[in-house]
Amino acid sequence: MNVIDKELNLELKDEFTSVKSLFESLIKENKLNNANIICWVPHEVSSLIQIGWEDGLLDDLKDFLNDKAPKGKWMKHDEPDTPFRHNFYEHIRSKLVGNISMTLIVKDRELYIGKYQDLYFYSPVYEYIPNQKIFCRILKFD
Repeated sequence: MNVIDKELNLELKDEFTSVKSLFESLIKENKLNNANIICWVPHEVSSLIQIGWEDGLLDDLKDFLNDKAPKGKWMKHDEPDTPFRHNFYEHIRSKLVGNISMTLIVKDRELYIGKYQDLYFYSPVYEYIPNQKIFCRILKFD
């Protein structure tokens, strides 16, 4: 087994960014046949999500987050003199929809996920921190 460490650099333009093609490129560039890709997101209010790709699903998810974790409801957490004043809602939203880590399976040179699945990077602070990373440790089995 070989171990390969990679960083995927993201330039975010939206709260939800599809990253499936980045992982497909990673598989191709590293000639992965059978492997596990262990992913980790270093920013505490960002997360990785595996979700079905269907019309309106992301819009419904945004509505859900606005309903369940609205901006301005919880005000105890504060970061004075930053754009992140009273941003508990951003912290809890990223935990509600995803995880800071994820393991992906590569089987026969393909990302092994459902036919209608997509992978997203979620960041409610994309406007303030557009450049983010996903750290990857690849366990290459052949």
